Amino acid sequence: MKVYYYQGPVYCYGLLLEGIIMNKRLLALLAVAAVGVSVAGATPQTQFNKGEFQVDLGAAHSKAKTEHFNADAKWNFDGGLTYALSDKTAIQYGYHGLNDKLGGIGYSDKMHEVNLVQSLNKNFAVYGGYAHISGDDFAKANNIAQAGVIGKANLGSKVEVYGKAGVGTKKTSTWEAGLGYKVNEDLDINAGYRYINTKHADKENISFQGPVVGLSYRFGGHKTVAPVATPAPAPVYTPAPAPVVEAPVYKTPKLDYYVQSIYFDSDQDVARADQYPNLTAAVNAANQYSQDQIKLLGNADTDATPQYNVGLSERRVQYVAQYLVNNGVSADRFIGIANGDTKPVATNSTAAGKAENRRVDVYIHR
Repeated sequence: MKVYYYQGPVYCYGLLLEGIIMNKRLLALLAVAAVGVSVAGATPQTQFNKGEFQVDLGAAHSKAKTEHFNADAKWNFDGGLTYALSDKTAIQYGYHGLNDKLGGIGYSDKMHEVNLVQSLNKNFAVYGGYAHISGDDFAKANNIAQAGVIGKANLGSKVEVYGKAGVGTKKTSTWEAGLGYKVNEDLDINAGYRYINTKHADKENISFQGPVVGLSYRFGGHKTVAPVATPAPAPVYTPAPAPVVEAPVYKTPKLDYYVQSIYFDSDQDVARADQYPNLTAAVNAANQYSQDQIKLLGNADTDATPQYNVGLSERRVQYVAQYLVNNGVSADRFIGIANGDTKPVATNSTAAGKAENRRVDVYIHR
């Protein structure tokens, strides 16, 4: 969302990102972006990776308009920083230059905002927060409470469509829609269109709209790595006191014996309601082989990013392990491995195939 004000009775507020910064301010913003800034000019995020930072930098070619004037469009640069408090919640700070030009005269404004974003699933999130707008075009600083919803959907392995809409005090409403492209796991670029309408005077609103472009870079966060299997020990040779050497002694490696698979709905880390017979079978097997370890292999379909799917499959493993512990199985018997979406047993091109891949496989390790 965004914010603006203009010469005469002109003022526009909003919530996402945009603004123009002159040469010196642009250099300063780029320096800040090098160490971390987000929210602005970037594909909105609906899922997170705990401990991860996201740096965003963008530009908007926006035009302001009221009933009494129509200002010239100018390029505005934005920046911000997102930090994932958990896999479901993130806090965002954004800075937006809001410079404008009317009648050949430039006006300098700026906006700071802080939002808390809550992921509902891989496709939707909601947010709420506070924005502060001030500058040459404002008789006094504007303080705004804001809230909204974010939606995303994959169009392929690299491309996604996104939309964002919100409302705030000062009679403010905003929306943005566009396309994002994943360059790699840490870098995205996007392009879209943004519209904002907000109170400008007692009986007048101002609209602000135009194309936006941006990029996002992510770093840090937890990245679960599946344990590496320990190779079978090398043979141990025991020399006899006599000249004759005894045959080598080999330690027999443990094997995995399949017990059951527990299945999950899309983007869920709690088993489906029809899976309790399978969970009971896993408990019975664990009790029957009470001296052996239990290996749990978590898996996911390919609907989300590979990094997100590793965390999701890890939470599924934790769910099954906790269920077994709650039913009397010792917690020190488990070996947990998060495969993410790397070990499918069926195609991910169909709904039925994806359902087969959303699972935790249970083995007796003996």
